[in-house]
Amino acid sequence: MNKYQELQWVITKKLQQEALSTLFRPDERYPFAPERGFLGIIHPGNGVSRRTLMLRQIVPQKEGWVNDSGNGLSFDPQYFSSALDIVSNLSSGAGIVIVHSHFGPSGPIKEQPKPSKPDLYHEHRLLFQLTRALTENAPVASGILAPNGAWRIREYHWPRPHSVREANSRKFGIDAAAFNDAASLRIVSNDILEVYRYDRPLRVELNAKAVDSTLRLWGEGGQEILSRIRVGIAGLGGVGSILTEFLARLGVGELVLVDFDVVSEENLNRLVGARRKEVGKPKVRYAARIAKAAATAKNFIVRPIRESVAEWDGLRHLLDVDILMNAADSPFARQVLDHVAYAYAIPVIDGGTILLVESKSGKVIGKSQVGKGGPGEPCLECCGAYTQEDATMAREEPSMQGPDAYVQTDKYSTEELLPRAPSVISFNGLVASLMVQRMLSTLLGFPPHDKHGQQRYYIEEGILDWGPIEQCKEDCPKHDWIGLGDSHPVPVGIDPIWKQMRESFTSQKRQKKK
Repeated sequence: MNKYQELQWVITKKLQQEALSTLFRPDERYPFAPERGFLGIIHPGNGVSRRTLMLRQIVPQKEGWVNDSGNGLSFDPQYFSSALDIVSNLSSGAGIVIVHSHFGPSGPIKEQPKPSKPDLYHEHRLLFQLTRALTENAPVASGILAPNGAWRIREYHWPRPHSVREANSRKFGIDAAAFNDAASLRIVSNDILEVYRYDRPLRVELNAKAVDSTLRLWGEGGQEILSRIRVGIAGLGGVGSILTEFLARLGVGELVLVDFDVVSEENLNRLVGARRKEVGKPKVRYAARIAKAAATAKNFIVRPIRESVAEWDGLRHLLDVDILMNAADSPFARQVLDHVAYAYAIPVIDGGTILLVESKSGKVIGKSQVGKGGPGEPCLECCGAYTQEDATMAREEPSMQGPDAYVQTDKYSTEELLPRAPSVISFNGLVASLMVQRMLSTLLGFPPHDKHGQQRYYIEEGILDWGPIEQCKEDCPKHDWIGLGDSHPVPVGIDPIWKQMRESFTSQKRQKKK
């Protein structure tokens, strides 16, 4: 656990409302209200620098199972047994959180409620006993919820004894606990994504002159939200490169960029800001340069990762983000990120353009489309962004794929295995703009809308409209995956194009040595 720099607590808005109604009553006022509590089922999700704990469900309780003794809450053993029964029927990795009410800070969710010494004493002992009833590495945590919706979450870790001698040693006893406090809170719904950072100052220093025009739209509060958000961008082609500059200029505080490709001559007509001297260099390096130059947020951070999002080494970096922008054309990548949107409760905004040129008439037909997957939203697959068949084909060798298949063979040349699909910077700009608008609506409620599914621009008619799909198909299982985290089998694999690039690079290094 200590290898992670940050712990985040994630909860859906529906469960947030259920938790508040379980612990508080509208007509009660502190200090006369009794303390209440519940047990919850949690699942972890591990990225590179962030570990996430996600509340999956609140365990139902019977009357008398949780009591306020006047000196802290008492939980009936039957309640723990009920929670352990649920965990035993789930996939490995599930754990338990003990939550109780706390009349802490009021107003906006900007400060964590602070535990009392009795709180720490009781949770410490209850969780130690609980770890002995759970499987090794199952997470255990304590939680405090205030009436305004603010959380304090602490995850505990005890070394697990593997012998009688260790079991009797103080090194494995109740006082051997290590713990980590959640530094951020993410509340996910189909309308507004709320992210609160407790490890940073409440007021973020703003580059006022650089963001003056946007401050008039959503004020300093909105700009602070953007400055605290960590956004992932998957794919740095025509759309992804524009997104990088747009988000940096908007004042987003941190970007995680993932792409394995290199800049080629063919890219220069649509990679915004790319230089000829950057041909043959990784796109992530060029995009990071653009982001740093364009950033208006103070202390801006960009993390360039040369990997494929369809492989675990690339995807795990994106599990550190709060919201994800997918500009990768591969159905393989779309399928992987569609799973992530639900299992890890990370909203994924997806965009792309399909252009076809009729061979006889030369007429151009097609559409640009932007959708959003995640809790409360129809998934990318049900909206038609990809099919199972397309995702399966994208796992094959490039020579067996469709018209988008190509592979970069060295720093200065491109081997086209099949003709590249047409791409125009104007359509890329349209898609990037719609994706950013969808992100702003998700984070700030600007512009407001109550639509779900895809926005589509039909090229022949010049019409922008919403697609017909507003919810998943009845047999779609994705909403049952919400909050499963690492317990869910995300269909990562070997990206065949990235594999060929690595093999080509290795072969060239060997030839140079000869």
